[in-house]
Amino acid sequence: MGAGNMASSLIGGLIKNSANASDINVVDISEEALVRLRDLTGVNTFTSLADAPTPDGIIIAVKPNIVQTVCRNINDVFAHGGAAPLAISVAAGVREDSMRGWLPNATPIVRCMPNTPALLGLGATALFANQTCNEHHKALAMQLLQSAGVCLWVDEESKLDAVTALSGSGPAYFFNLIEHMIAAGTKLGLDQQSATTLAIETAYGAASMARQGDTPPAQLRANVTSKGGTTAAAIETFNQHKFADIVSAAMQAANDRAIELGDEFGAPP
Repeated sequence: MGAGNMASSLIGGLIKNSANASDINVVDISEEALVRLRDLTGVNTFTSLADAPTPDGIIIAVKPNIVQTVCRNINDVFAHGGAAPLAISVAAGVREDSMRGWLPNATPIVRCMPNTPALLGLGATALFANQTCNEHHKALAMQLLQSAGVCLWVDEESKLDAVTALSGSGPAYFFNLIEHMIAAGTKLGLDQQSATTLAIETAYGAASMARQGDTPPAQLRANVTSKGGTTAAAIETFNQHKFADIVSAAMQAANDRAIELGDEFGAPP
């Protein structure tokens, strides 16, 4: 349900990891968005859930303010048609208890927070299952989301707000850092293309080293920070400007906003 950026990212990840486009049905009220997605991926598209084949699971990939409408649409289609399919929500903030009130009775619900690198199969997703979910539902959710990257379960729904602040919004933090590194490089005399290439490849290389997991990021940073050297001068400047506090405050703001979204868009039905 939904044909926006997150839906595109998840679908791209699924297809990249051998899912058949013909097995994926996308529902959205925007014909323009559906045409774009259909032309890009080859998935089946519908403007009404009632017209789509009966699914094993429904991924709710819409903005938080649309979740209630989508859930009520699912309720209209499945309330009198037997067991409701698994509902997997990737909408930030909207809580399980709110969705449970809008969906058919006893709907198994998995809330998850993926991020946009799922488009490359490099997503990082945390999942939370409600009490209606059985092991089959959890395995299905994991199968779907794992095809778009790394997945892990959290045992408390409230932890998804922290996940939103860390990995959900996190790609934008790195893009912002790369953006400023490029600008600083050009200010120091590099041409735009050279600064862009060097910044992006440096970010990719550093993330790849950290991803190997053999050495903690703090040690990797220390390994390239020679006393009295150029890196040490840069790190000291970060410290003087309280870089750690800035990161912490930014993530706290994202966490708080996720909670606010739950309050704003998750009012009792």
